[in-house]
Amino acid sequence: MDTSILLEKRHSVSAPLFDRPFALSIGPQRAGTSWIDRYLRARGDVCMPGQVKEVFFFDRNYDRGPGFYKSHFRPQEKHRLIAEIATTSFDMPAVPRRVRDFTGENVRLLCPLRHPITRSYSLYQHYKRFGLVTGTLQESCAQNPHILSSSRYATHLAAWFSVFDKNNFHFIFQEDLETNMQKFVTDLCNALQIPLMMPSAHVQGRYNPCATSPIPALAKSAYDSANWLRRHRMYPVINAAKKLGLKRLILGTERPDIQRQSIPEDDRKWLEDRLFGQVEAMEKITGPLQQWR
Repeated sequence: MDTSILLEKRHSVSAPLFDRPFALSIGPQRAGTSWIDRYLRARGDVCMPGQVKEVFFFDRNYDRGPGFYKSHFRPQEKHRLIAEIATTSFDMPAVPRRVRDFTGENVRLLCPLRHPITRSYSLYQHYKRFGLVTGTLQESCAQNPHILSSSRYATHLAAWFSVFDKNNFHFIFQEDLETNMQKFVTDLCNALQIPLMMPSAHVQGRYNPCATSPIPALAKSAYDSANWLRRHRMYPVINAAKKLGLKRLILGTERPDIQRQSIPEDDRKWLEDRLFGQVEAMEKITGPLQQWR
């Protein structure tokens, strides 16, 4: 029998993973996910992973079993919901079934999205910051096709819809965060079925920051080292390095993320050609998307 099938059978659970409602944000990177994570942690009534932002369980650490995943959460009586903002599982074909096996049918699936062209360009900048790609947009997409492929939302959602009922999914859009924070937060709270609570001044700050690393090779080395430390659950080392300012020193000073109107014209046209029809494909799922028009 295929090894992956054996893993699926070994890790499947017949009962829900947690003793209270669980929500998983499955939307891809560069779609307001950092802001959502910061907001939920600041609320006080949502249990998020401890010491680390993401566990990377359903895509990278699945072989470590349910105990590994559960150990990252310390729910208290005040927590009405357990949640994780997972940004790297959206376009992984095996993940929807794994999530279903671990959480059951009643998981609240949040899907933050952003205009595919803007998100792909932002992801390109993000990968350059960490030294994962080099050169122009076109050169970087050749090095890592994920910059483009992960923005083909409707294609990847088809895999999720084959496992979960469409009523499990709740879509929110970064463009609302940029222009109407109250609507964004209201939609977020409604999706997660938690009381509306407007963010504090601290949470309302910058979202989705980007930067340019002064030494890409050093940034790549730091990225690989951080992944190794996460794999071995050495989260305090990573957090200490951040507090010392090493992240900003290595990766560059953060600044507000790219907006559609600030993408260089040639790059925008190149992305339009390769992501043609993606907005229309999503509108067949969600209905009209004025945020993207």
